[in-house]
Amino acid sequence: MSVVSIYPPAVSHRTGELSRLLAAAVVNAKFRNLLLTNPAQALASGYLGESFYLAPEEEDLILSIQATSLAEFALQLTKRLNGDGDRDYHGRANSSKTS
Repeated sequence: MSVVSIYPPAVSHRTGELSRLLAAAVVNAKFRNLLLTNPAQALASGYLGESFYLAPEEEDLILSIQATSLAEFALQLTKRLNGDGDRDYHGRANSSKTS
């Protein structure tokens, strides 16, 4: 018997790897701080000997986020994945967006 996913392969892969990345940041303060201050190093180092297998555009997305907290990081990530990067939390146009 095989298991059939309701998600397209690209979505489930993206969600899985990004979920692993966020989970590592939640459970480990050192990794979380590295992700927030030096995301390139965090991605290169991985977590507990495990690598993150991100597509180039996913890696670029992670590297483009500038956040001071994990909550802010996750919010920006979610917005950009959903195509709402130019909107604030309440759906208003974000006038503070920088290029």
